[in-house]
Order: sequence, then structure tokens, then C-alpha cells
Amino acid sequence: MRLAGKVAIVTGASRGIGFSIASAFVAEGASVTLCGSRAASAERATAELLDRFPDADVLPMGVDVTDTAEVSRMVSATVSRWGRVDVLVNNAGVTSTKGITEMTDEDFTSVLGINLVGPFKTIREVVPVMRDNGGGSIINTSSMVGTYGGRMQTAYSSSKFGINGLTKSCAKELGQYGIRVNAVAPGAVATDMVEEFTDDRTKASLASMTPLGRMADPDELAGTYVYLASDESSFTTGAIINVDGGIVM
Repeated sequence: MRLAGKVAIVTGASRGIGFSIASAFVAEGASVTLCGSRAASAERATAELLDRFPDADVLPMGVDVTDTAEVSRMVSATVSRWGRVDVLVNNAGVTSTKGITEMTDEDFTSVLGINLVGPFKTIREVVPVMRDNGGGSIINTSSMVGTYGGRMQTAYSSSKFGINGLTKSCAKELGQYGIRVNAVAPGAVATDMVEEFTDDRTKASLASMTPLGRMADPDELAGTYVYLASDESSFTTGAIINVDGGIVM
């Protein structure tokens, strides 16, 4: 098992890509703190995970990643249970489809708060633990729009451009401690969030723009996160890995 003995924190893990990541980590032998925006959603996801993997070692937590105290509590609870953190996946995120002239200050800053400031806070809190343990792997979820922008996605796209900068800067700063920092940039993925914010015409357009001719299932992204969490990627840092069916190339 590729992640046997490793301890991982996965934010935004109650559904979609995050749940697929947590499931793949458990299948590969990791112990996982499964974080949702609310305790109830994290507990439901954990129950579903335990139905699939009865022997899984999972800690469900409701965490507001914009709240420094809650982020600190998340890291402390993980260390209290397992004594270490080897992997951090920053996957919690929200989107927005408002035009720039309709977007309020709060609309813009709330997206950046969750998508960019949240990962900054989780990285800041987990680095001392990883440093003391001799290293670790931090994986951020970026997006195809973090490369070329997106119409009606000013806030979301800005946050993902920021994630790419955060990833590369942290990789340069933290490599001296054996901490690797990378990002995965999905393309069009059939998640609950996409279903909520995207109509059928837009989904069809995204599929047609993708060289593979379809949207991805969330499970198709999980393997890249497993690779980045595992020792197989021991010399990979500062990378933004596109898993997008070829839409960005």
C-alpha cells in the first residue's frame, strides 16, 4: 500500500473531489482527518467511507478554513490522535459565477477567503509539525482557470492563480525542511458544485472543449493526489499538474 503509515488531512472532503481523495488515501493505507465545512457533513462522509472500508482509520471534523482557531484545532486534533501529519490536502473551495459589475466586495473576498487565505492558514499551521517530523507533502487544489482565467469567474479564477503562486513560493521556502508543495489543476469535473453552478449547455461546451470529449469523474483525479502524497514523488515539488483531459496545453 502506497500510503501505509502516513497521516493525512484532507479539507473539503465531504463530497466531490475531496471525498474521492480521502477514499483513495484510505484504500492506500493512510489515516485521514476528513474535514468538511460542517461536522455533520464530515460525519456523513466518514460513515460512507467506513461502509466501503470498515477498517479505515478516519477522524471526521467540521472546519471553517478561514478561522485560524479552527484550523489550529484541526491540526492539533490530528497530532493528538496520530502524533504526526505527513500529508495536507487543501481542497476546500467555493466558486462564483457573477459578472464583475454585479460582484460585491463580500462576494469577491469570501471566495478568496476560502480558496486562498484558507490554504495559507492550513499550511502555516501544519508546517511546524511537518518540519519537526522531517518533512511532508502539501497538495493544493488549483484549477484550469488558474492558468487562463474564466468568464464570469473573476473571484474563483483569481483565487486559483493565487493558489499557483502560493504553491510555488512555499515549495521554494519549505524544501529545506523536506516539505514538498505541489498543486493539482483539474479541468471540467462532474462534481456537486459543478452541477449546482453550471447549466447543461455549459457542461456540454466544457466537454466539447476537452480533447478527451467528456467531463471527468472525481475518482479520476484521486490517483494524482496519491502519487503526490506518496514517496514516489519524493523529488517533485513546485509542480502544477494538469488533470484536465488536455483542455490546457
